[in-house]
Amino acid sequence: MRKVSPKSLQTRIDTLRRRHRELDDRISTAQSHKAPDFTQIKQLKQEKLGLRDAIRMTQSLLARLHAKKTKHCWQTQFHSG
Repeated sequence: MRKVSPKSLQTRIDTLRRRHRELDDRISTAQSHKAPDFTQIKQLKQEKLGLRDAIRMTQSLLARLHAKKTKHCWQTQFHSG
């Protein structure tokens, strides 16, 4: 199993958010054309939803990692005193 750090998870979240914003821009541009390509717009929106899911999953992993670390720190302090 590969270990991940909070910093690497946060970097991933930041990257996913940037890509999500870029897709917003691409969707807006595609929709503003006189003859929009609805198939392309649909694909971009599906990709955007996938990024949203990836952001949420990564945020969940980060929250669990923080909770685990906080629990470990609390247990260490409790047992060492």
